[in-house]
Amino acid sequence: VTFSVTFNITLQHRTALRAGEEPRCMSWQTVDTKGCWTPSGCTRVGGDTLHSICACTHFSTFAILTAIRPITESFALTVVTYVGMSVSLVCLFFAIVTFLLCRSLWSVSVTLHLQLSICLFA
Repeated sequence: VTFSVTFNITLQHRTALRAGEEPRCMSWQTVDTKGCWTPSGCTRVGGDTLHSICACTHFSTFAILTAIRPITESFALTVVTYVGMSVSLVCLFFAIVTFLLCRSLWSVSVTLHLQLSICLFA
């Protein structure tokens, strides 16, 4: 139900806003069986670092979202991820080969470690 006039709703933040954070008033919109947060029908009209005042034209489930932009990964994080994954796969491969070739150490524990290494490698 959408109203012709707006009403104000005050929402308390879980944590104080940091410098540069821009909170937005959002409402939950359900379409068929899926739902999403949408800014339509609600705008932030005031507040401070601990509260936000939203002017809305409909009843819904409301929230204050601060991280509305997707988080972008830095180049350094991407490099560390790929290098770390490559080193891990090489080490797991050598562990699997070692477990398979050292039959003199064969035991239940070695079998379990071999299976775990294969699962992690996969």
